[in-house]
Amino acid sequence: MNASVDYASPPGTTPAQSGNATQIELLRAIVEHTASANSLWEPVWDEFGQLVDFRYVFINPATARYLNKTADQLVGKLVSDEVPGFKTDKHFDLFAQVFLTNTPLRREVLHPSLKRWMDVSVSRVGNNLLMSFYDTHEIHLAAERNQAQAELLQRVVDHSPSGMILMEAVRDEAGTIVDFRYLLTNQMNATLTNRSVDEMTGQLVSTLFPNYQTLDLFRTLVHVTNTGETVENTFDYDQFGVKGTFDGYYVKQDDGVLFTFVNITRLRDQQQQLEQMNRELTRSNESLQQFAYIASHDLQEPLRKVQSFGQMLADQYGTQLDTNAIDLLARMQGAAKRMSGLIHDLLNYARLSTEKEPFVSVSLSRLVDEALNDLNLRIQSTQPTIAIDPLPTVQGRPVQLLQVFQNLLNNALKFQPAGQHPHIKISCRPADPAHLPAHLAQNQPYWQIDVQDNGIGFDQQHAERIFEVFQRLHGKNKFVGTGIGLSVCRRVAENHGGTITATSELGKGATFSVFLPQTSA
Repeated sequence: MNASVDYASPPGTTPAQSGNATQIELLRAIVEHTASANSLWEPVWDEFGQLVDFRYVFINPATARYLNKTADQLVGKLVSDEVPGFKTDKHFDLFAQVFLTNTPLRREVLHPSLKRWMDVSVSRVGNNLLMSFYDTHEIHLAAERNQAQAELLQRVVDHSPSGMILMEAVRDEAGTIVDFRYLLTNQMNATLTNRSVDEMTGQLVSTLFPNYQTLDLFRTLVHVTNTGETVENTFDYDQFGVKGTFDGYYVKQDDGVLFTFVNITRLRDQQQQLEQMNRELTRSNESLQQFAYIASHDLQEPLRKVQSFGQMLADQYGTQLDTNAIDLLARMQGAAKRMSGLIHDLLNYARLSTEKEPFVSVSLSRLVDEALNDLNLRIQSTQPTIAIDPLPTVQGRPVQLLQVFQNLLNNALKFQPAGQHPHIKISCRPADPAHLPAHLAQNQPYWQIDVQDNGIGFDQQHAERIFEVFQRLHGKNKFVGTGIGLSVCRRVAENHGGTITATSELGKGATFSVFLPQTSA
């Protein structure tokens, strides 16, 4: 007889015993080589029968790596000795409850000693506690970052002054859009429609606003969803208790629309009020200018008669008048002459706002030469020293710009201490953007033309007052003038997109700085 040999089982081992041993080895291999950290704990009781700790019975390599020890170093040791904070951080209470109630637990916990987040599964197996966990620390941190970002975005959305609505299309069997559903909205939209965010989210728009499909808004939403075209519009709305003017912005989002809007009702009302005020101001200015022009023109005629009759009186009857009468006649003629000059200057000032002459290239060097030529008689009488740097060419109205330099040069010659020869310097440089007058455009390059003199100067506190109409710092008997010249200078500079400023110290002369836009090449 041939003896049969069972190679699968050692001598003295039954097939059932051999199968069980093989299964145990397979299970051990799986547990030891899995990426999860697995360990088996036995309970530790005190003399009163109270569960006070756990002891390691089995540890797979993954657990040993996490605890940075070998299995031999851990088996038989108390968990509280190997894991600092095991009891103080309430982990023991949590796991003891699983063992005592035989209620499995799975949750994410922060490891008390490693300070890393773990996905932990705990269950009672016989008289032991089976612990299994794997590291989710990076996933947890990423989730926290995402949650923080989501909360931040939600706060931004909720506190945005714009209404925001994300809607998805609802289509019938033929694919035609018949409605929209709220996927997301913010507090601004909810408040405007007198509803809550929760009440609107997930609802069909038609449920909250019946028959809204008849409105232009629905047609716009359908158009954007079907074509992908981004739409911006301004629309008036007066439906479902919402009334106002809105700026709308529609962007396709998947099979729907992100619709944002801003309530501009108050802005529109203010704009309309401003436009009405501007129209009224324009009419008022036109009336004032017309009045100034007509009044100035009509006043010249009686003044000319006063001057003419006064001169006739002096010529024909001068020898018959006593000294007092001659003085009164001279005063009358002087007053008439000053009145005539005032009217002339006022008329020029009024014309500055109505003149529509187009801008041309103007050489400021030639303009200054022309102004000096016009002032030739005063220059001969005062014998000034005048230094002029090369000046640029700008775009402007020659007649108006000539008035600026005539007035500035005339003042520099006039406002001098008795017996002093004027020293005048005209210089030019590109204006420093950091030191431009506040109301000038910061992105526009300017020329700064300075007219500097050695005259009587003035207190700097009056640097703005001198540019107001009819404002004088000196009596008319000391320095002749109407008080309009510097007002003309500023108005002309402003008409050319610039301005004029003044710096001075009493008794030490003055510098008038004219800012004019540089001419583009």
